[in-house]
Amino acid sequence: MDLYTVEAYLKPQSLQEINWQPGYALLAGGTWIFNEPQPHINTLVDMQQLGWAELEIAKRGLGIGAMCLQNTLLDFSFPQDWTAAELLKDAVRELASFKLSNEATVGGNICLALSASTFAPVTVALNASYEIWSLQGEPRIVKALDFQQAPQRTILQPGEVLRKIWIPAENLTGWQTSFKRMAVSTAGYAIATVASAYNEATQQLRFGIAGSVMAPCLIEFASPPNETELAIALDAQIPSQHYLNNDRASADYRRHITQFLMQRTLTDLTTGAQTSRRF
Repeated sequence: MDLYTVEAYLKPQSLQEINWQPGYALLAGGTWIFNEPQPHINTLVDMQQLGWAELEIAKRGLGIGAMCLQNTLLDFSFPQDWTAAELLKDAVRELASFKLSNEATVGGNICLALSASTFAPVTVALNASYEIWSLQGEPRIVKALDFQQAPQRTILQPGEVLRKIWIPAENLTGWQTSFKRMAVSTAGYAIATVASAYNEATQQLRFGIAGSVMAPCLIEFASPPNETELAIALDAQIPSQHYLNNDRASADYRRHITQFLMQRTLTDLTTGAQTSRRF
């Protein structure tokens, strides 16, 4: 789609070259920004020249540059013992067509902060943190869980940008994962998404929840719960008013589907079953 209000196109080589002004917008993969009218934008700041597309294997864990193409995760050879890296690949597989994921960036998906984002519940389940750079100040680190406040609203301030996603090595090693989503139609907008990680050695279990809620949520267990314990924890940690309620699905239905998907991922992880990711 043509953006008729855009008057300037910038291609900085570094963040310090940007003199942030009202009407500026960062351009990553562009799969969303060119998808609908953007009347508030008069200047596009292309991030392609910043060199932020790296995948970094370090002692501390995995670093994913914000400009990393989503399909790069599918083709990358992660360390063999990083079993939870499969959850990142599931996020790509369940997002959209291969044509879209070959242009869209990981950071763009996270910063867009759609309720149906596939990367947000994954990074929450893996206890990731985000490195945020600012034009005015020092970099800061925030937990993935604290980044999104509501659909299409994050903690980023004007002139701030997501630089890198960090996932600790201990949350990648020895964890088995499962990813489930449900939409009104098979390839439609998700009304609930659950990304789960289970450590058989420690019995720890984490559920990253999105799609059904205003912002991604994390529910943790010291050991696998039964169905009743799961339901009690869900209601205790996610209040009813936190569920989305719109023409795609009611809040009550989204809560029901969230529990259903949590139970399905739990069954897969504790029995070794491999059921469908998509419902």
